[in-house]
Amino acid sequence: MDKKILLAINAIVSVALVAAILYLVGVGDVVMELGRIGLGYLALSMLCLLAMDALMSYRIKILLEEMGVKMRFLDIVRSHFVGMLLADFTPSRTGYFATAAVLRYNYGVPSDKALLSIFGPQIFDFAFKGIAGSLAIFYIMFMFIGPEQGWFLIVGAFVIGAIIAVMLLTLFSERFLMLFSFAKSLPVASKVFEVVHKMQDSSHIVVKKTPHIIAIIFFSWSARALSWYFAAKALGIAVPTPFPEPLFYFFLQPLVTMLEFVPSPTIAGLGLSEGGTTLVFSLFGVAAAKAAVFGLIVRFKTTLLHLPAVPEGLRMVKLHTDDIQKPI
Repeated sequence: MDKKILLAINAIVSVALVAAILYLVGVGDVVMELGRIGLGYLALSMLCLLAMDALMSYRIKILLEEMGVKMRFLDIVRSHFVGMLLADFTPSRTGYFATAAVLRYNYGVPSDKALLSIFGPQIFDFAFKGIAGSLAIFYIMFMFIGPEQGWFLIVGAFVIGAIIAVMLLTLFSERFLMLFSFAKSLPVASKVFEVVHKMQDSSHIVVKKTPHIIAIIFFSWSARALSWYFAAKALGIAVPTPFPEPLFYFFLQPLVTMLEFVPSPTIAGLGLSEGGTTLVFSLFGVAAAKAAVFGLIVRFKTTLLHLPAVPEGLRMVKLHTDDIQKPI
């Protein structure tokens, strides 16, 4: 199926799901909650999200420097912003890997090194999501809904587990990569195969920097959890838990992220993850309208924050197009 048609279908399904959620919780109640948003807390939420971006960009920087690539930190942030923006509009948020393309075309970073600086940390990122999200799944299933009702959450956990396994094999197993050696004879795929093969040659860099990457991921996900916490406070949401409330969001956001990885005809899980967020909050006694607005805010505030990346993304597309059109 044509990619444009598929994207259109995904967009229609996502919009329909969001519309259904708004209808079920009450459009009037949603509008009322939007009018009550505490702008101070919302600003704090955005600042925490910006801190997460800075930390994610820094982990790219330390890997590039270890591979001998010197770049201005601000240029890395710009590249990261493009990936984050595209992640909001692609299935399973795969658009984030466009960060590597921006590094390659806009700043001349070799393709294999650009890809490794993104690919390596994402393995740990997915692993963190899988562990924290799975703990949240078990807690919800056994405390609230029962195992038979949580199958869709388990699907998301298995998908993330499969992604981690494939990424590890792609980065560290030459035997696994050789299963796709037939790509050498294909025009475009051969270039991709060559880049991934070169990336494997530098995979030891990821192993060497593992402690740094894990530490950065811990702090970046803590920043995101605080971002969600302040977004909740902007709506007056209070979650009764036996542990500190910010810790609730440390587990909620990887759980919701899992819903974005459940195979579905949506744009980055739009509609599906918001519905899941509303459901989870309802288990803790949060009003449906507040929960639905929270789900929409945490998604679209990230899009709003990363919108300045549009010129950088368009520049990458132009340079990529010019590169393709060069005579051989």
